[in-house]
Amino acid sequence: MNQNYMELREIIKLLTKNKAEILLITLMGLIAGTVIYMLPAKYVSSGAFYIKRSTDTNSTFFTYEGYYAQQTALSYANTVAALLESIDLRSKSMAELGISVDEFSLRKYQKLISVKKVGPQLISLSVKGKTYDEARNFWEALSNSLIQTTSEINSNGDPNLSISKINSEPVVKQEYKSLWLNLSVGFGLGLVSGLLFISLKEYLKK
Repeated sequence: MNQNYMELREIIKLLTKNKAEILLITLMGLIAGTVIYMLPAKYVSSGAFYIKRSTDTNSTFFTYEGYYAQQTALSYANTVAALLESIDLRSKSMAELGISVDEFSLRKYQKLISVKKVGPQLISLSVKGKTYDEARNFWEALSNSLIQTTSEINSNGDPNLSISKINSEPVVKQEYKSLWLNLSVGFGLGLVSGLLFISLKEYLKK
């Protein structure tokens, strides 16, 4: 009990001794959180695609055909998701918008794209941009390239497979930013960084 009490006293003594540095680093965290909040919010363009395989409704094996079509579409959804994230589709869309295609720009635009399989036959695509038009235009370029590319591939493979947009236009909105959240994160990171800094400094003194 006495040992724990002594350790607690040492910790309090250490924090009191270095409180100025801890407060300074915490303040820097708050400032960083405020600066990040004040940066212009990006726009996000979102939309979904439905993957299906049409069947012959006049077939006497309609039940089997329907099951086979569904299973094929389910499997094809993974291919569509991978294609949306591929460098081929990305570079094709960038070139269509007149964007220079090089290693730097390809990496930059890769970070702006988010692809999710939100349902068995449903793929969601989100694209970030500095402006409303940038986010919307890149989403449109990607979606058009996807539909065109898959149509060309399926014409030589399974022409019954198709991809369609859920909505003709993507939903474009500005990213939500919370001042209190930024300040809380900045305060927390600043405080933790301050404590780690003091701990490391004291450790190196020994």
